[in-house]
Formats: sequence, C-alpha cells, structure tokens
Amino acid sequence: MEVYFSEENVIKLLCKYRANAANKRHESHMMRNISLHPSTNRINITDKLTSFKFLQSIFPTRRNWPKLKQSERKICRDAISTNKRRLYKSYELTKLNIGTGKTEAPTWYNNLISFVNKLRKDVLSGDLNSIEIGVPNIKGLKKEEKNNKIIYRPIALYDFSSKIICSITARYLTHYFDSIFHGCSYAFRGKNSLNQIPNHHDCIDAIAKYRNQNKNLWVAECDIQKFFDTVQHDHLLDIFKKLIQEIQDKTLKAIDPRAIVVFEKFLGSFCFQENVIPLNHNDKYFTTNNLPKGEFGWVEEELNTKFGTDYCKKFRIGVPQGNAISCFVSNLILHEVDKAVLEVTPVPFYIRYCDDMILMHENQEACSMALGVYMDEIKKRFLLFHDPLDVTNYREKENGKAFWKVKSKRPFFWGDKHVDERNVPWVSFVGYQMNFHGNLRVRKSTIKKEVKKQISETEKVLKALGKFNRRLTIKNENARLPSKHISFRLLQKLISMSVGRVKIHTHKNPSQQGLCWTNGFKMLDHNRITSQQLRYLDKRRRMQLYRVNTEIKKITKQSNVSLYPEHLKSIFFGSAFAYYNFLKHK
Repeated sequence: MEVYFSEENVIKLLCKYRANAANKRHESHMMRNISLHPSTNRINITDKLTSFKFLQSIFPTRRNWPKLKQSERKICRDAISTNKRRLYKSYELTKLNIGTGKTEAPTWYNNLISFVNKLRKDVLSGDLNSIEIGVPNIKGLKKEEKNNKIIYRPIALYDFSSKIICSITARYLTHYFDSIFHGCSYAFRGKNSLNQIPNHHDCIDAIAKYRNQNKNLWVAECDIQKFFDTVQHDHLLDIFKKLIQEIQDKTLKAIDPRAIVVFEKFLGSFCFQENVIPLNHNDKYFTTNNLPKGEFGWVEEELNTKFGTDYCKKFRIGVPQGNAISCFVSNLILHEVDKAVLEVTPVPFYIRYCDDMILMHENQEACSMALGVYMDEIKKRFLLFHDPLDVTNYREKENGKAFWKVKSKRPFFWGDKHVDERNVPWVSFVGYQMNFHGNLRVRKSTIKKEVKKQISETEKVLKALGKFNRRLTIKNENARLPSKHISFRLLQKLISMSVGRVKIHTHKNPSQQGLCWTNGFKMLDHNRITSQQLRYLDKRRRMQLYRVNTEIKKITKQSNVSLYPEHLKSIFFGSAFAYYNFLKHK
C-alpha cells in the first residue's frame, strides 16, 4: 500500500480532480463570455461549492499554471490531461524552487502538502482505526419517467479524503485480485500480457473473432436488475475473505490489512435503506438540490419475495454508485458466477463487462444450459435479474421493436430474418450492435442520446442569451459578442464534443483525438448502416447551427478585431471535422 499511497500518486489524483473541476467550469465561463444576460453574467463561488473551494486552496490560481513545452503538449490528448499535467508541473517546479532556496513555500503549497501528509499518515500508520471513510452525500441523476413520476439514480459523492482513499485502494485491490479473475471479465481489470488494460472495444473484437470461427450461433443475454443497489454486504464480505484466502494459498502473497479495513469501512459508509430510501420522503432534499419531486427507485418487494419476507430488514444492502471500489465489487461478487459458467460442458462463449453479459454457442441446448447456470448462480449471490423471454417472429415490426426493449433473452438464432422469422440479425453489447455478417453499427438509443446532447448544448447558448422559451426573442443588449462569433464558439464546442480536438493537418488520424464521441466507438467499420448513422449525426449538428444562426441573426454587436481575427468569421468547417470523417480515414 505504501507504493500506491506515495506522495506523487496522491497529488496526481488531486490534479485530476482539479482538472475535471476546471473543465466543468469552462462551460460556465463560455456562456459568460458570449452573454451579458444577468443569469450568466456573474460566476459566483458560493459556500455550497465546498469541494471546488477546497481544490482552489491547494493549487495555484489558474493564471499561474505553467505552460507546457511542445513535447509535453503532444502527449496530452485532451484539455483535462493538459491541465492535469500543468497542475502537476506547478507542484514540481514549486517543490524544486523551495528546495533550492529560490522561493518560500506559497500558501497553496503548504495546504497541499499538509493535506497529503495527513491523508498518508491516516492510511499508512500502524493504527488501523485512523482510517476513516465519511458518509457520502447523495446526488439524484434522472434515469427515466414512470407513471408521470421521475425516477432518479443515486450517485454517492464522498469528501476528497474518502474519495482518494477509496480510489487508490481500489487500484491496489484490482491488482491484487486480478490474477484470480477470469479472462471473460473485461471491465475494471489490470494490465494484461500486452501491457494494456482491457476495455469494451476488446469485447466486440472477441465476439467478432468467435463469429468468424462459428457461423451458426445461438445467443442468450441476462440483465441483472439494479445490480449496485442490491449487493448484500454480508455475502460480499464472505466472498472477499474467501478469495483473499484462495489468493494467499495460490501465490503466497498476503493482502495488506489496511486494504481490508478500507473495504469494510467503505461498505459501512453506505446502504440503500439508510442513505437513499429516506430521501424519497424528504421534500427539502429535492428543493435544496433543485430537483423536481421524484423518487429513487428500488426493488425491496422483489428482494423480500425472492429471499425472505424480512430480507431487507435483516441485511445491509447496496453499494454506492460512482465510487472506484464499487467498480471492483462487480468483479468480486460475479467471479464465482464466471467460474460456474465456464465450467459448463460443452464450454460456451461467455464474456462479461461489469454486470452486462452475453452467451453464445453453436448448440441451442448448450446455450440454454449455460444461461440456466448463470441465472442459478446469480440467485445464489442474492441478486435479481430480468426474466428472459423467447424471441418470436422477429420479422413482424412490433415484435422486432419489443425484442430491443427486453433486457434478458432466451437463446435465439443469430442469422438472417428472411430465412426464418425467429432469426435475429443483430446482437447488442456495450453500446455496439453486430449483424450476422460481422458488420457493426451504433445502438439506436445511443444515436438518440447524442442528438439530444447536440440539442442540449444549443439550448444552453440560447438560454444564456435570454431565450428561455420559444416565444422570446434574443435582445441585442444580452449579447457580449457578434452573432458570427457566438456561432463560431458553439461550432467549436460541438466539434470537440463529437470528434475531439481535430486540426486540419491531423484529421486523417481520427483515433488520436482524445476524449470524444467517435473514439468511444472506434471499432466501427465502413458499411452502409454505420455511414448513414454518422452522416445523420452530421446533419443534426448542422441543423442546430442553423437554428442558432437564425435566432441570433438580429444581434448587431461589432467585432473586436484584436480579439477575433477577421478570418475566423468566414472559416469553413467541412468533412475533416465531421462524424463521418472518422470512418472515412479509419
């Protein structure tokens, strides 16, 4: 644990948090810089922003972050990694200057070192009681609407000390347990033999290879219901201790007792019954957090029906979503499930990404048997799953639509629907869909989400300028910039969001553009359906730009040439900056 909790690792993690906070605030500054409307003209740091104020106190002000050399900038693929590197460079240069006597330690540096030293002392000292994990605040994230009621997903927000302890301990636990986890699990793993961390793209690659080797396949899926919200603490701890003993017997490598303490205190900091359910009856919570009245959905009735009338009263249930250790929990509790499925004879093709899974085999009965084993093992872990349904007449339009709404499916034949009405031409996993020819496309719901995001970004600009509903018109006095410059800034935002930080001389290397939508689907191949999807996204993006240009065309503000070069007004952004460019030059 000493290596994981080094001063360097803790400070790098803090740099990451500060860079993420800067990225979130960048959007507010963008709106302020285009608008004079009172709702956006001032960016106040209120007492509610305790996390941000803390990060400000342990790092220099943004204007004092050192610039990077060209060689350093090339390594950074996005704004967050760039800012993270600048922040760590601030720490390195300040530490060097203090050591050589060139300067005295500034206040922010003293605050940073004081915080880091205290955190490391609490974790690494011999006193295990000094390790503390605070109770998280719960943030409601809108999930869906049912019966005219908003259903929220609970996201747990820990204080920075607890957050760092959990994050670094999760890294240690991942590396310690990784040797015993099976290769069918792709999420939250350590580096493999190729020195790479598996990701969701590797899942699709594995499916494609298996498909090439076996042309006649039956496929089954089973979705766990409310996975993180239904994990039973006592059972999880039993698995945790059992696997630790197994690893120690196998490798003679003992686990650090401090990691066990952190894991136990992490579980002790949260359970669904105590931390989330009471909020459903607390109107003040929704008002304080500016949330429309709704509720956090749970499955108490289903749990009591399956595992005993007083099950939810007897046990602490649920792990917090949004915490690094929770990600590790998915592999921990499902490890024995993986093992049982892989021991089925004949051996099926089985892969899992967190709590999502897919099964394949050339024989329908073998596939069905493996699915039955998976469901039985899930029950043994005190987890729920959506009951799988049979596929009937996929060719009928309504049945085809219903197929994609069902979360768990009994074995269906992956093939041409025109040959047999029960055949299904597509399988879906981790956001991708693959047909029986091996061609890929993006899931339709994902395309819809991206279009909604384009509309959302456009709405933010219009609201910043005072257009809060369709009847209002944008007044000239609300604009800080000329109309073309406002449009130009939105275009830059939409391009960065969709295809990354593309330059005209780098557009032929789309996979090197950092965090963006297209790089989340870098396995896409050049086929008719994918081409249509990406061209559709380009079309919808142009529609939003046209919409903004129409709304702001009456703005008569004049350009400040010193700030905005004249050529920026007429620059043309073409195919090099399009979603489709990703396929064109892939």
